[in-house]
Amino acid sequence: MEERPQALFNRGNFMMEEQNYAEALEIFRHIESSGLVSGPLFYNMGISHLYLDSLGKASFYFHKSTAYRETADRGQEGIAAVERLMRTRGTFIPQLPWYAFFDWFFFYMNHLAWIVWGLFLLNAGVLVLVAGWLYRPDRRIAIAGMAVAVAGIILIIASVSISIWANGYRQGVVVANNVPIQPQPDLIVDEDMTPDLAYEAYTVTLDQRKSNLHEDWVHIRLRNGVSGWIPESTVRLL
Repeated sequence: MEERPQALFNRGNFMMEEQNYAEALEIFRHIESSGLVSGPLFYNMGISHLYLDSLGKASFYFHKSTAYRETADRGQEGIAAVERLMRTRGTFIPQLPWYAFFDWFFFYMNHLAWIVWGLFLLNAGVLVLVAGWLYRPDRRIAIAGMAVAVAGIILIIASVSISIWANGYRQGVVVANNVPIQPQPDLIVDEDMTPDLAYEAYTVTLDQRKSNLHEDWVHIRLRNGVSGWIPESTVRLL
């Protein structure tokens, strides 16, 4: 008789307590494959990978655990722990402010909330405009209402445009080590070339529109702005 997911999860936790992280991972993977995922499951998978020195997969599962309220803070702590190890190994790269700004618009901005705010400003501005011209004739009130309505329209257009643009991008984590970043997919790298490398646990921005043009390859951008192609098998999408 197949064990219930909770019983399997408890056994996986016991294996972690016994420092048998490889067997714990096998149990957690079995639960994950069943579709019964949770924040604690992803967090424990991150911990297990961390102790097995698989920084890329550890970072991937810590990121996944941050999507759940119960493990959001612990997941962030796990990501920070991975980054400290990367600094120790000399592979950590800080994110340039310009790309951090764009990543916020792509992945962290609540596009729907901004659209709702734009609709609110548009309707409020129209009401003030009508009040300024009809119910309480005052040119200044009408102009103010028009300005608010225009601001709402601009906010709606900008938010919708950013949302559409952002749909073409995804975040991912490199799960292989020393992956050469190539200027073109399927390029045979000359031995004399010294390509940029995507180290394990790098968080990358993936351009889905470009990636869809080449099977088994994805176009990525690192946090420092370096971009190029790597095999699809070396990165996991968040």
